[in-house]
Amino acid sequence: MTNPTSTDVVLTPKVIGLSIAIGVVGSFFGFTFLEIATSGQRILFTELPEHFGFDQAPWWWITAVLLLGATVVFLAHKLPGKAGEGPLNGFHFDEPPSKAPGILLAAFGTLLFGFVLGPEAPIIILGTTVGALMVRKQQPSVVTLAMFLGGLAAIGTVFGNPFITIFMVLEFVAVGAAPAAILLPGLIALGAGFLVQTGLGNVPGLGVHSLSVPGMPEYTSITVWDLVLGVAVALITAILVGAFRLLALTIATHASRRPTVLIFGSAIVTAALAIFLTEVFGLNPNLLLFSGQTGMPDLITQTSLGTVIAIFVAKAFAYSFALGGGFRGGPIFPATFLGVAVGVLAILFFPETNLSPMTAAGIAAAAAVMLRLPFTSAILALLLVSAGGAYVAPFAIIGAIAGYLVRVQMDQRITQPNSNAPTDGLTPR
Repeated sequence: MTNPTSTDVVLTPKVIGLSIAIGVVGSFFGFTFLEIATSGQRILFTELPEHFGFDQAPWWWITAVLLLGATVVFLAHKLPGKAGEGPLNGFHFDEPPSKAPGILLAAFGTLLFGFVLGPEAPIIILGTTVGALMVRKQQPSVVTLAMFLGGLAAIGTVFGNPFITIFMVLEFVAVGAAPAAILLPGLIALGAGFLVQTGLGNVPGLGVHSLSVPGMPEYTSITVWDLVLGVAVALITAILVGAFRLLALTIATHASRRPTVLIFGSAIVTAALAIFLTEVFGLNPNLLLFSGQTGMPDLITQTSLGTVIAIFVAKAFAYSFALGGGFRGGPIFPATFLGVAVGVLAILFFPETNLSPMTAAGIAAAAAVMLRLPFTSAILALLLVSAGGAYVAPFAIIGAIAGYLVRVQMDQRITQPNSNAPTDGLTPR
């Protein structure tokens, strides 16, 4: 069996078989997790309000659901492991299965009940737990490998494309955060897991999760003005998202001392921001709640400068409180929502500009600030803005570099106050 702490890659039949098996099982559980989270959000915020005669969830309903979710997260912190480490502390592929119940309960309390985080961090924990349980009687090196494979297969269901996941692992390896030995088994696991989503022959798949933002215009000609504006969008996005990340670090410091106050306080702040957008601007609460994926199509259709600014500010504050307030989820997709918002603001200031390249620059910059992985951030932006065509690639690169440089500068100027506020945003241990 390959030792995952070694750089030697030995693809024995046993390793290949283990990779396929864990890829299939990890993908199945990852997809199931996403379905539960999505269905729960739909039931709590759409179907139940409609059942009681509301066109959309009223302000008191939103407040009650968020407080209920905060209660679930509070209870999860009482379980062994105290709900694991927060989203500011990166992705982890080695959390012991004993911590999984608390982490996953906190994640469901976060995701189903509308807080502004994505599914990627807890879904990794689910995958690593499944991998560990599948080989629980094997030697420690095999368990470590299985956990990594399970985490990769599970998060592969989020991205809907095995290559962006393996590209992320390549970047982990490049910075020394993951062993090179994981690459080929990981690729096999991701390929097997993707077949679970697509189906094989007459056997239907579970379905592929698409990340592409619908409605993005095609972009076919790069101009000097577009590049200049793209640099501005990237820098503005990076600085703004970085500033809200610093706010989240401050919140995390206080949450380490007063966790109950911050958990329920964050729920009240999020509810107030949602009420602000729905009652003052008449917007759908989806633009504030959740990770941001469901709100992106509505966001890019906004035509009022003031409305988009309000959406950005409200989402960013809710995101900061979710990041630092004791909730459990992933940091990626709310950041990309903020990047899209800055792209929309750019075309509202300059209507002759194409939305796709500006959005690509914003998404890549926001992701790079949060992840400190510029290559993965650029690929993620290309995937989300794929409808814009290949010409958006330079803007994704500009955004990723700008975001990475801003993050590095911020990290050099701050002293991390506690274990909930790491210097390297996305780091498998």
